[in-house]
Amino acid sequence: MRVNSLPKRLRALLPLAALLAVVGALALLSRPAELSRALELKTLDWRFRHLSVAARHDPRIVLVMVDQASLDHFERESLYWPWPRSMYGAALSFLKKGGARAVVFDILFTNPSPYGQAEDAAFAKALKDFGPVVMAMETGPEANPLRAAPPGERFAVAAGPQLAASASLRRSARLPVPEILAASRLLGDTKVDADIDGVFRRVPLVATMGGRLYPTLPAAAALLASGKELDELKATLVDGRMLVRFHGKSLSENPRLKTYDAYQIGDLLLSWQALEDRRAPKLDPALFKDKIIFIGVSAAGLLDNHPSPIAPVFPGTEIVAAATDNLLNEDFLTRAPLGFVVVLVFAALCLAGAASRFSSRAWAALLIVLCSSVVLSSISCFVFTRGVWLDIVAPQLSLWLGFAAASAYGYAVEGRQKRYIQGAFSQYLSPEIVKQIADSPEMLALGGQRRDVTFYFSDIQGFTTFSEQLSPEKLTRLMNRYLGEMTDTILASGGTLDKYIGDAVMAFWGAPAPCAGHALTACKAALANQKRLGVLREEFAREGYPPVRNRIGLNSGPASIGNMGSAARLSYTAIGDNVNLASRLEGANKAYGTYILISESTRQGAGEAIEVRELDFVKVKGKNLPIKVYELLGLKDGTDPTLIKKARFFEAGLVLFRGRKFGEAAAVFQSVIKEFGDDHASDQYIERCHDLTKETPPADWDGSYALTEK
Repeated sequence: MRVNSLPKRLRALLPLAALLAVVGALALLSRPAELSRALELKTLDWRFRHLSVAARHDPRIVLVMVDQASLDHFERESLYWPWPRSMYGAALSFLKKGGARAVVFDILFTNPSPYGQAEDAAFAKALKDFGPVVMAMETGPEANPLRAAPPGERFAVAAGPQLAASASLRRSARLPVPEILAASRLLGDTKVDADIDGVFRRVPLVATMGGRLYPTLPAAAALLASGKELDELKATLVDGRMLVRFHGKSLSENPRLKTYDAYQIGDLLLSWQALEDRRAPKLDPALFKDKIIFIGVSAAGLLDNHPSPIAPVFPGTEIVAAATDNLLNEDFLTRAPLGFVVVLVFAALCLAGAASRFSSRAWAALLIVLCSSVVLSSISCFVFTRGVWLDIVAPQLSLWLGFAAASAYGYAVEGRQKRYIQGAFSQYLSPEIVKQIADSPEMLALGGQRRDVTFYFSDIQGFTTFSEQLSPEKLTRLMNRYLGEMTDTILASGGTLDKYIGDAVMAFWGAPAPCAGHALTACKAALANQKRLGVLREEFAREGYPPVRNRIGLNSGPASIGNMGSAARLSYTAIGDNVNLASRLEGANKAYGTYILISESTRQGAGEAIEVRELDFVKVKGKNLPIKVYELLGLKDGTDPTLIKKARFFEAGLVLFRGRKFGEAAAVFQSVIKEFGDDHASDQYIERCHDLTKETPPADWDGSYALTEK
């Protein structure tokens, strides 16, 4: 489709759409940037802390932690860290008595026990007696001749192409001491890298070494607890690692965040000792029936606390437990496809563009942007509760930068047009209408548009003689005051000031802004100006000016209105027969001794809201068909009853006159003068009756009168 074939308004939006598209493209391209990634991760952490549901956690998972309280207790008994490994054997015996399903050690036993080989042997025996235990190893990306041997083949796992491709290459491994390694059911790698901001959110599932794949600690724990193969866990990966879907934290008193049951290992050991001594234990072994136990360290000095989305200090063991929970229950957090982000960015740009259209109303624009920001964020928050990580930063960046860019564009381009319109029209339109036109420039028809309007012409009675009596200075002061007062009334009513022609004023209603009931509005403005002039006349008289009166002509109908002229100078004006008729009616006041004459079309447009006196059936210069003209007396229920009575009396004479009863008509007009005083219109008709009595009118006579003056 060619651009020129598009509607004008759509073509005007194309540059803005292109600008917003550039903003959206930049927002999407910035996603991999470090700053954007860091910001997005912080918004993800906020969602973890405020939108996670603790009730989703797997109640089978239990933490047993080597905490500071346990360390302190055994130090008082002269047992210092690292503990004798028989203590872990005692913990395993207690858990076996309780019927625990599996145990995962998130503690490295890579060096021989300082208490002697017997300790390692005793611990290995406890491992064999318990059975389903996962032990920890630590791999490294760098080769080390002392740790070059990979774990035995029995610890390797099979994985599909996707998982295999995600495996990190490892060249060294710190394995448990041989006795413990031999007694281990599975090994799990503890090597986990933080995200770019140092927070731990993702865990790998496999590592490769010596041509074989080995599970990480959470993967090994899930394999042991579920009895499934690695691919059967159906894990979803983000950049080669699994996003941990945290549900809260174990060490919390807040029920909204509280997840896994957690116990001090000291309480387990003391409870085991109590059972051995046939005393009541602090902990009932049955608490651990069918549970998956994760044994780790949380004491600050043991250096296994890491920043997590939930808290800046978070046990590394709990990260492993949460990842295992996700694998066991297929409860994953997945990254939304790029297409969904593009859709959200597109929506943000559309909202930014819509808000920029209200840039002249700052509060409305800001409200739209703020509401849009909330809606976009709410969408991302909602899908997070459904296990989807949908970007917040890219859409928000698109929204706010798009709004800023669109507002700047509007100010530079559309604002320039508005300022031009406001400057061009402020002299002859009310501020309210100028604002309407600036907000909707299509109301203007540059070059002309046919509109239905009511025209207003006014002139000062006897201005030539009047001006000769005054000095230029006094005349200028008078005219400025007069024209200012008359114009203020016109603009206040929503009219458009077309021009001043000496003492004459030309105005209209119905363009460029539509005006419902423009005929009645023009009538009200004309009456208001006559009333205001009556007050001014008294003020002028006190200042030594002669009486100032004006005549007004009103006519309604279609005309061509728009900016007309040349490239060097334009004028917003109206042309057409209806403009000329209003001018003729203003001049016709002189013939009837009236001050406001309106046409038949204006009379019909104003309806019953005004009081009028029908004056004549005239043919104006330049018009072939006669029209009825009326003297505007006032508004309904606001007109002097005497004037209304006079009008009805006069109109009775008109009926006789048009019925060729000239003698009777003349008598009626004479009675009007006798009862109501001088009336120039009645004088005119008395003279016409006398002339027509002397010279009988032709058969096609219609009672009309030809006005010869403009």
